[in-house]
Amino acid sequence: MKLAFLKIFLATTLIIGGLTSCSTANTQSEKSEKSEKTSLLGKWELNDIADIKASSLSEAYSEGVPTINFISNKMVSASDGCNLLNGGITVSGNNITFGNLISTMKACDSVEDQNFASKLQGTLQYKLSDDKLELLQGDKTILTFIRPSKIEGSWVLEEFIGKDRSLKTVNDRFPNEKPTLTFTKNIISGNNGCNNINGAYLAIGNSLKMKDVAVTAMACEGVESDVFMERFDNINKYEIKDGKLILFANDIKTMVFKKK
Repeated sequence: MKLAFLKIFLATTLIIGGLTSCSTANTQSEKSEKSEKTSLLGKWELNDIADIKASSLSEAYSEGVPTINFISNKMVSASDGCNLLNGGITVSGNNITFGNLISTMKACDSVEDQNFASKLQGTLQYKLSDDKLELLQGDKTILTFIRPSKIEGSWVLEEFIGKDRSLKTVNDRFPNEKPTLTFTKNIISGNNGCNNINGAYLAIGNSLKMKDVAVTAMACEGVESDVFMERFDNINKYEIKDGKLILFANDIKTMVFKKK
């Protein structure tokens, strides 16, 4: 009888211990996520900038997205889309005072690097909300950043909206296999339901630009690979919502992908 009671007691203890452990882990994870959303520290990518001359961020920074990384409350590193910058800062309340940042001296054609670098001077106010950081000069927001893009990874097509606005399903258009796209460190690969796609991409803020894309030339009967490429070649921005990747061609929603 005592042995049976001891077994029940031990089993109950293990279950309670396991539930407590899971609860503690979840609480720590939630605290960590909340802390990241309210912390200035870490890496941020440019999402908007005042005084831009180009028509889009991807046009203004064709060499790569400008970033800023708050290593601590006393040290910062950044990229202006051309050169690397490093130096000291002072954080007091909602103000950041930038010291003299040391920059590399690379020359980049048609990059608005000076517009970015020149704004990281003097004392600026900052605002944090969720995953967005705003730097203000007086009442004017001059730089807006977001946490690094979550576009990287492999995605499979779930919805396709062609120019024809047809009611065809993805399986109707791509009977052999669903198109996929993989984004890895500015390199894109995948397929259009028939042929392989390889090239480069540049994602800045919510703008997305494909570059130097090459496609194999296999013929696939009944596959609307040309229709896919017509939309793909005109992609200019993206959005990640509810875990789905939404691509826009000429600002019009055209493809929805889910994580592979």
